[in-house]
Formats: sequence, structure tokens, C-alpha cells
Amino acid sequence: MPEPLDFREKRDADSDSWTRADPHAALLERQAWDRWLVTLPGGSAHSVRLRRESGAYLGRCDCAGFEHHDGPCAHLCTVRKAEFGHVADLSGRRVRVLDPDAERAQALADGGERR
Repeated sequence: MPEPLDFREKRDADSDSWTRADPHAALLERQAWDRWLVTLPGGSAHSVRLRRESGAYLGRCDCAGFEHHDGPCAHLCTVRKAEFGHVADLSGRRVRVLDPDAERAQALADGGERR
């Protein structure tokens, strides 16, 4: 299992990844339930995967910053900030990072059937 991503540490350290992450200036395109295409101003598009599991954020990005540094890159931070700030993606849908187990449990609690 991948290590949880520590967005709070990036924020508290005022890291370059955190400060570059601007969901209002970025292009965010949801491609799957846990995947976005993220383009920061002046940069290339990068594929970001981010989900929640038992409250922890798990994810990765195809950028060099994620591969060569500790913790989440600016692209991952952009998705997290978009979720927290209720920012919409290119389709006008609010960015939400999902926890598939919690979603299934909520569906069962709401009367859904187990499959």
C-alpha cells in the first residue's frame, strides 16, 4: 500500500508545491473516479490519481516532482485544494476526492443493496 500523502505538512512548511498549487488558475479535468488531468499555468498536463482510504489521502502523479521529491507535488496539492475550496472542474462538477469504501457504506446505509 502506498504511503499516505501529508498535505498538512506541505501547507505548514509553505512548500513550493503547496504555494504553486492554485486550483482557480489550473485546468482540472476529471478522467475517472480517482484520476484528473491537471495543468498548472505555464506547465504541461499531468495525470494525477488521488483517493481516500480510511481518512488518509493516497495518490500519485506522473510528474518529475512527484518522482524525485518527498510528499505530494503541486499537481496533487492542486486537486486537494480544489476539493477543500469547493472548486469545479472543467465540466462544472465540484472536485471531490472519494473513498470507495465510505461511498459503499453510505449507499448501504441509505437503503442501497449489496452487490
